[in-house]
Amino acid sequence: MISVAGLRAAHAARSADRVGMGTVIFRDRFEQTKPEAVTVLGNPVTLLEVPEYYRERFAIRNLEFWSRHFESLETTYLKELRARVKAAGARLINVQVDAAYDLASTNEEERQRSLETVRKWIDAAAVLGSRAVRINPGRPDGSVEKCIASMKEVNRYCESKRLPLLTENHFGLEMDPDVHLRIREAAGPRNIYTLPDFGNYPVETMWESLAKILPYAYLVSAKAVDFDEQGMHTSYDFDRCVKLCESAGFKGIYLIEQWSRSDQDLDYEKIADWMLQRVRMNIRGQT
Repeated sequence: MISVAGLRAAHAARSADRVGMGTVIFRDRFEQTKPEAVTVLGNPVTLLEVPEYYRERFAIRNLEFWSRHFESLETTYLKELRARVKAAGARLINVQVDAAYDLASTNEEERQRSLETVRKWIDAAAVLGSRAVRINPGRPDGSVEKCIASMKEVNRYCESKRLPLLTENHFGLEMDPDVHLRIREAAGPRNIYTLPDFGNYPVETMWESLAKILPYAYLVSAKAVDFDEQGMHTSYDFDRCVKLCESAGFKGIYLIEQWSRSDQDLDYEKIADWMLQRVRMNIRGQT
């Protein structure tokens, strides 16, 4: 069995660049997720256009796709999307699966329906050649025991597709880092990793919580939240987050992301530039 440290080191060795970017940051430019009350800066974009756009504008080749930005799960669409990734000289690092499912439901019919939904997304990630898939363990009021049973099934399915299964601190019952690690251990631990997200824990507990789940990280969601009118991040010390990861021995890929509870009129290309620059600077500062 490969250790977490060994897998992360191998993952990093395959990467010429430890920085990537998801599609969440440009959600205001996707038809499926654009807010009505926000001024959109830039042309509309589709998932098929992302690989070339990220390469040309940001020199980014490590990609993360959000499930809400897919136009279809049909094989023909997925194969075209995979071809676009390849043509751009890029690679799909992760698929974030946020859909209508609850793996911690105590309603068995709902739990089984959720498992079927998740399997469809895992199939899609496999067709795309994704390096991993992120699945939510369950809602905050769900059953930890039901979640563990579900995640065992999900992990077996991921293993059959040779896909690492990632669990993020993503506003479910895993927001308690100790519960998060309990689920990972009981449902795996083989093939299950954490995906620490900077912006999801309450600020007053984020450093301690991130430190707990970082040793098991496969990827890191380098998320920013709120920015002021001068384009400066105001929610927490973003640089300190990257330094925490580096000091914890993380050697994998940082996928930058921005999300706020309030819609903001921002130039997200400039926000992306800022985040990419800060992550790269702090990686260099630790090596």
